[in-house]
Amino acid sequence: DFFTIPFDLDFKPSPWRYIATPKFKELMRSLDNIQNITLKYINAAMERLAEEQRKGIVRPEQEQSVLEKLLRIDKKIATVMAMDMLMAGVDTSTTVFIGILLALAENPEKQQLLREEVMRVLPQRDGKFAADALSRIPYLRACIKEALRMYPLGTGNIRVTPKDIVLSGYQVPKNTWVSVVAASLLMDDRYYPRSKEYLPERWLRSTENGDGAVPLKPINPFIYMPFGFGPRMCVGRRISDLELELGVARFVRNFHIEFNYPTGDVFRTA
Repeated sequence: DFFTIPFDLDFKPSPWRYIATPKFKELMRSLDNIQNITLKYINAAMERLAEEQRKGIVRPEQEQSVLEKLLRIDKKIATVMAMDMLMAGVDTSTTVFIGILLALAENPEKQQLLREEVMRVLPQRDGKFAADALSRIPYLRACIKEALRMYPLGTGNIRVTPKDIVLSGYQVPKNTWVSVVAASLLMDDRYYPRSKEYLPERWLRSTENGDGAVPLKPINPFIYMPFGFGPRMCVGRRISDLELELGVARFVRNFHIEFNYPTGDVFRTA
């Protein structure tokens, strides 16, 4: 509900801005539930940190959590930031992980190529990744990026116009929400040749299609922005990248992935 209802309220006709509609009330209940759950864990973490402080336990700066550092500045800011991290970092990564596994299940030959690459840096089933291991698995990152292209978490990025502007001949007033609906552009052959095919190779350097005539790489790099861009991009991008790379690598290393069911509505994009 937290992901689907805002989409309905923002992009479909609704008087929720003027009266509390049933859909709006449903969203408020969902937000209250999320707040109660996150506050439970945030308060527990704060109590643990306070107990450590009473005991005189002090960790080096590089070992301190974001919550711990923000608490020294402002408790309210720390609480809000922790809630954002929990709300935006749990369900999102899980949904993206599902999309990656689905893409690999639908393309067993790509899955096998990835497995062979992972096996070279992780020969033992329960082995540990070396510090530079991920940099030696370029096909892994390509598989993840291509799955994110075909199964994006969101429809696109939204920004508010800081001043009156003209877009494609349309006068757009200041403070208007403008959305780049990248989900449709990501599946457009004008920008991604053979866009309906799962081709991780398009994200590798110097890659062309079978006849060597048409480059597979994206025509416009700013269409693919799953984490946004610039100073307002997702603050959790790096940790999300690491979670996905380690998780997918370990999963593909130890398991063969299949999905023998219809994939038309396997999961919904918010």
